[in-house]
Amino acid sequence: MSTHEHTSKKAKFSDMHFQVGQRVQIILEGPIEHKQYTSVIGWVENEFLMLRVPQEDGWIVHLREGMLVEVRLFSGLSIFTFKSRINTLLLNPRNYMLMSFPEEILETPMRAHLRVRTKLPVEILSSDLIGHSLGVFHLHDISGGGTSVIGPHKLGEVDSTVTLRFRFDLQSTGRSEEAEMVGNIQNVELVHRANQSNSHPEYQHGIRFREPDARVILLVHELKQRTD
Repeated sequence: MSTHEHTSKKAKFSDMHFQVGQRVQIILEGPIEHKQYTSVIGWVENEFLMLRVPQEDGWIVHLREGMLVEVRLFSGLSIFTFKSRINTLLLNPRNYMLMSFPEEILETPMRAHLRVRTKLPVEILSSDLIGHSLGVFHLHDISGGGTSVIGPHKLGEVDSTVTLRFRFDLQSTGRSEEAEMVGNIQNVELVHRANQSNSHPEYQHGIRFREPDARVILLVHELKQRTD
């Protein structure tokens, strides 16, 4: 995922809503970018930041004092990035690092219309056919504004309302999320699994969400990042 998907603008430290315990991404520069996740311990504004030393597979990531890294965090519907220098590493007993306070912060809005493929299971909470044995459904693709749902039965006619629930993990927050999304069916198409005419028919529904959810937009960006 590039931080230049939209035009970036300068931001203030307060715009990030920095919080103790917040999960941030650290990007180590080199021939190949190396990305790690860690959390915020604290800060003194205009003086320093304090972050935990990131770990990988249970081991502390090798860092050195004086190293310049890029810090990236997600807040609201934006990605914030800034450069910071590791001033001091204090590995025992707490494993934290003191870092320079950001001099320039860039804010980039996340693209709500970005669409990615997925096989995420989805639960149908309500539709015109609620009460029937609907079977197993999954998301074929998803964006911040809508999704494509595939399953063995038709969920309703065009313009009818459906309520979906799906669960997912976010690396950016280190949390498991559960989203309930209300949407309207935009189109319905009868399809065959793997384009095989002798397979059981399935229905693919294009659904537009009524309201955006920042967690879903973040999920889309993380899924896109994994395929880049």
